[in-house]
Amino acid sequence: MIDPKATCLFIPNGLSRFKNDLFERIGRHIQEKGGSVIRLGDVNALAKLPDDITPIVGAMPEIKHLYAEWKIRGRRWIYWDRGYARRVFATWLPRGENGGYYRYHINSFQMREIKSDLSDDRWKQLLPGNKIDPRPIEVKPWSKGGKHIVLAEAPPGYAGLHGVEGWTDKVIARLKKLTDRPIVRRRKDELDRPLSRDLEGAHCLVAHGSIAAVEAVVLGCPVFVDVGSAASLVGLNDISLIESPVYPERQPWLNSLAYSQFNEAELVDGTLWNLLR
Repeated sequence: MIDPKATCLFIPNGLSRFKNDLFERIGRHIQEKGGSVIRLGDVNALAKLPDDITPIVGAMPEIKHLYAEWKIRGRRWIYWDRGYARRVFATWLPRGENGGYYRYHINSFQMREIKSDLSDDRWKQLLPGNKIDPRPIEVKPWSKGGKHIVLAEAPPGYAGLHGVEGWTDKVIARLKKLTDRPIVRRRKDELDRPLSRDLEGAHCLVAHGSIAAVEAVVLGCPVFVDVGSAASLVGLNDISLIESPVYPERQPWLNSLAYSQFNEAELVDGTLWNLLR
């Protein structure tokens, strides 16, 4: 369990209106629980937080050096970002309502473990449609015998944060040495072409840490991803094995995903703080 009184949300500068409203709203919830907020992108204040206060941070290249420092000295931090299922936007799975779901992880950017003892109750809650998006979530059977490879590009901001600049071009060059399969490239902002369309008849999806890999697994497409991706727990990391994807049982993974993401109401009622480990 995390004590919200011992947390501090960092709000960066330069956010869009939607993101700023979201950060401020979450910040107020945390303050109501006794926690604190750092505003105006004050990185110095974030760096000076005492170790008994857990910072809550997002995907922010400007604090890349702090992530590295915290890892070296074992400092606890919480990362939050859009969730895996029933997100609000930037998703090809059915969307969430009332703000949707956001993922929260301790000392990692994505889920790093499948917990086999978790119930499927939270996953089942995500399946039915809602007023915002009436579509149910359908976990499709694994697709086998596909022809092409879908490559989810690593955009500059993501690549800079994770230190993988040039990842897309390097991976394409290596794939061309490993296989004759056609490669279909996808940008993060590819909003006019559904992911499901690219996955039709696909052999696999290759990505670094894109949530498109998580969605691909739900849609039945095997994946090759970096070890830091939540999809790596049901995929492979070595693209030299590109001709031999894996098709594991997914339900324990889905259950774990559902226990890694929370909506705003669950932050307020304490569910997030009780379940976050």
